[in-house]
Amino acid sequence: MVHYDEILKHVGEFGTYQKRMCFFAFLPSLSVGMHMLAMAFLAATPEHRCTAPEAELLAARYNWTEAELLNMTIPWTKDDEGSWVRDSCKRYDLMTVDLNDSYGNRSGWNVTSCDAGWTYDLSQYKTSITQENDIVCSDMWLGSMAQSIYMLGVLIGSITFGDLSDRFGRKVVMFVANALLLIAGVSTTFAPNITAFVILRFLVGLQCMGVYLVNFVLAAEIVGPSRRTMVGTLDYVFFVLGYMVMGGIAYLIRTWRHLQLAISLSGILWIPLWCVVTESPRWLLAKGRTEEAREIVEKMAKTNGTDFPRALWEKMVESKDKLEETPENDQFYSAWDLLRSPNLAKKSAIIFYNWAVINVVYYGLSLNTSALGGDDYISFFLSGLIEFPALLMSILVIEKWGRRLPHVLFMVGGGVACICTVFVPSDLFPLTMTLAMIGKFGISAGFNIIFIWTGEIYPTVIRNLGLGVSSMFSRFGGIISPFIALLIDTWKPLPYIVFGGLSVIGGILCLMLPETLGTPLPQTLEEAEDSGKVASLLCRAGRHGEEPEDSKEADPHGVPLTNPDFCISSETGL
Repeated sequence: MVHYDEILKHVGEFGTYQKRMCFFAFLPSLSVGMHMLAMAFLAATPEHRCTAPEAELLAARYNWTEAELLNMTIPWTKDDEGSWVRDSCKRYDLMTVDLNDSYGNRSGWNVTSCDAGWTYDLSQYKTSITQENDIVCSDMWLGSMAQSIYMLGVLIGSITFGDLSDRFGRKVVMFVANALLLIAGVSTTFAPNITAFVILRFLVGLQCMGVYLVNFVLAAEIVGPSRRTMVGTLDYVFFVLGYMVMGGIAYLIRTWRHLQLAISLSGILWIPLWCVVTESPRWLLAKGRTEEAREIVEKMAKTNGTDFPRALWEKMVESKDKLEETPENDQFYSAWDLLRSPNLAKKSAIIFYNWAVINVVYYGLSLNTSALGGDDYISFFLSGLIEFPALLMSILVIEKWGRRLPHVLFMVGGGVACICTVFVPSDLFPLTMTLAMIGKFGISAGFNIIFIWTGEIYPTVIRNLGLGVSSMFSRFGGIISPFIALLIDTWKPLPYIVFGGLSVIGGILCLMLPETLGTPLPQTLEEAEDSGKVASLLCRAGRHGEEPEDSKEADPHGVPLTNPDFCISSETGL
């Protein structure tokens, strides 16, 4: 039986054609990266204080200076470090106090909420959705809700567009999603209130997954099996580039409506790509459109400088026809199969937790760099830049030391760094920033590893299903993350303690997952259930010079499980 992957190996797994196609397919991910992290600036919360409507008149009457006016209207309060600062959410009720006692004890003065609105510091942000709608103090949760609903759109989009691309094709759905993203993004610019903004941002999140998910699937289906992991990483690189470009655009454009319009109009640049991006031959074959697929593969072979394998192609088409006639190949698997057996259920629970935590921490750190102090734009840019060495490091170490040990070290190390920010004084911003970037480094590297590791732990029959459900849990993490960030109002370091604690727990739990470096990928649910468990038993037996009676049956792929080198890889991750 000839598989389509054999054709790809013959014409080139990652030749000139695939490189060109991946570049064109991944360009829209730049826009996705900008939209996904845009709330860091669209909903920025500058320094603010209550507006006292009677203050200006009283200031003119009593000849108060600006400093005296502030002193007469805004009370003092202590921050988390015990320092005295002006209250952002309270003001003195000047209509109920003795203004002749302007230098007296104000502890007895009546304090009221900011019932007349707020005055904002416009030195850094000229406008934001937060300023326009006064989403501060007791209404600050509305900003977090807006980001959570956006992530809900991302979740629904990942489910919806995955199905649509299976039905109507990768290319069509990707470009339709890009067009809808352009429309939704531009429409968000003209949102008249917070309700309209939240609804339109939900639609933006929905379309973002239509672009990002489908272009990855399209690229993964035109490259050979040995290059698919690399292709996934390349797509993420374009996402991070968009993330960093977002910081530069936000630095130049300080009004949220113009900023939203600028990142949305980037979608126009990708419309001409329709002429150069081709449909996935694998999808065309699955839909029975063999001749169209053949034309694309012939073009692929010509561009790569190889010959089109006509005989091999005919055998593949014949094998495909026979496979479709075989009843047992129509077996259906559901999400329940990820939990059907005890060992597989344990692995799934740990994997789902890690995907969720990584998204919680990733967006928690990325969208709240302003909480670290320092320049918001530089902090945001550095937060994106740190992901490149993290990706490179993760790729290098997993091929030498396996998946388990590096992932545990990245997650635990990054988590501990986040927790350590608690002990840094506020005036040591460079140290706080360094610790936060170590945390971001660890979580970014951990994401790359868990993506690869998940695909190797789940068996072939439910591998895509396992990745899909894991991705769904990661979106739940993105929905929760903004509300964890709100804990900063309770105690400034608290969000970083939560992020760090969740990350450390995730890393420790992964010690119970099997190492997959150098091991054959499981094909069936039975092999996945026995993975790690059987290997450990066989290794212990092998170290004592015993040959397990069922060693041949235990490994259908013929891997010598009693080999000491394999035992080290399976049990320690080294």
